[in-house]
This record gives sequence, C-alpha cells and structure tokens, in this order.
Amino acid sequence: MDFLFDEYIILFRFGIGILLFLFVIYFLPKYIAYTLSTYRKDTKKSAFKVLNDVGAQGEYRIYKCLRKYEKQGARFLFNTYLPKGENGETTEIDVIMICYQGIFVFESKNYSGWIFGNEKYKTWTQTLPQGKGRKAKKEKFLNPIMQNKLHIECLQEVLGDDLENVPIFSVVVFSNRCELKKLELSSNEAVVIKREKLPLLVKKYCKVKPFLTYEKIEELYKTLYPLTQFSDEVKKKHIEDIQKHL
Repeated sequence: MDFLFDEYIILFRFGIGILLFLFVIYFLPKYIAYTLSTYRKDTKKSAFKVLNDVGAQGEYRIYKCLRKYEKQGARFLFNTYLPKGENGETTEIDVIMICYQGIFVFESKNYSGWIFGNEKYKTWTQTLPQGKGRKAKKEKFLNPIMQNKLHIECLQEVLGDDLENVPIFSVVVFSNRCELKKLELSSNEAVVIKREKLPLLVKKYCKVKPFLTYEKIEELYKTLYPLTQFSDEVKKKHIEDIQKHL
C-alpha cells in the first residue's frame, strides 16, 4: 500500500509539474503581453475579466491584429462613449485606430454561429445550431453597419472641423468562430469581415499616401481619450439604452 501511495504522489507531482511547464511556456507570455498592452493600460480591464467577457476579447483581439501600427505612429482608443442627440443617450465605439492614413472605426462582433443580415434591416440574426433533432437558437442584434454609421456621425459631431476631409474607414469585424452565412450588402458604407482578414484589409488601406501628420494624430487622440474614461454607471445606462432599441 505504501508503494502505491508513493506512486500516486509521484504522479501527482509530475502532473503539477506539467501544468506549471505549460503555464510558463504558453500562458505566461500571453499574460505578460496583455499586461503591457495599450488595451490593458487604457481600459484597466484585468486579464481575468477579459477571459470572462466575450466582448472585451473581441476588442483586444482586434488590437492584437493591428498593434504593430503603434510603432508607425498609430493611436488606439477603446470603448469611446459619444453623446447621441440631446436625450442623454450615448453610442459606444469599440475600437478606434488613428493613423497617418485616417481614422478606422471598428465595430466588434465576437460572435459564433451563422450570421444573416441585410444592410437595410434594423436587426441581423445570429443562429446557433443546437445539435441533431434540436431547433437552432436564434438571437437578434442591431445592424452593425447602421451602428457604425451612427458612431461616425457622432464622431464627426464631437470633432467638428478637426475632421474636415479626414478619411474615415468603417469596418465591422466578426469572430473567426462564426460563418457569415448570408449578408446582403448594397453599398460601400462599411466593410464586413471576419477577424482573420483584418490585417490584410488594413495593410491595403495603409498603402495609400499619408493624410494626417503626427501632430494631428496626437491632437485627435487627446480630444477623444477623455471619452473613454467613463464610470460604470454610464456604461450600464448605455447597455440599457441599447436593449430598448432591440
């Protein structure tokens, strides 16, 4: 019996050792990269909170895809709350990237399942298969192209003359886990893609001649940054307002 007990202890210690090894090799570098990221510094969201928040994961992954542009002078803003009309409501931009070529406004949809949508309809549909013999679960969500159009209109209102002739790119980013099953897009108001295609898209846009100067990028960033630092009460009210429109 003592011999078997000793074997169990050895196996237990071996298992713990493997887990620690995997943590150091795989998870620790990711954790360090996150804690040093602009996303962590600006949003103040812990790694644990992001792991348990699908929306935050989508925002961070957009940033991860594009953070190399920081070395080229780009600035990122996350969860920017802009006033919408005169009724006290706000609209939230998930991710903004200001770079020499203009301003990218990203609407993040970190969804799984099948996505169906028409650019002219108020809501789109997420369909989640439930297995053989079970009816698929369907969820409605606001048309992300319309959402981003409103975001840009509010952004223009806040920045005013500072945005004169500045190129603005509207990009809706879905998770790699979903399938864009049927999207009916009739205009060029926004690009709708899965996240895996985001780096190539932005690279294409950033090949054009620079439009903004370093000083202008910093000016726009400093104007918008305070709009990312709102209380939890404001954020809660924003979510409640969204639910009213579904």
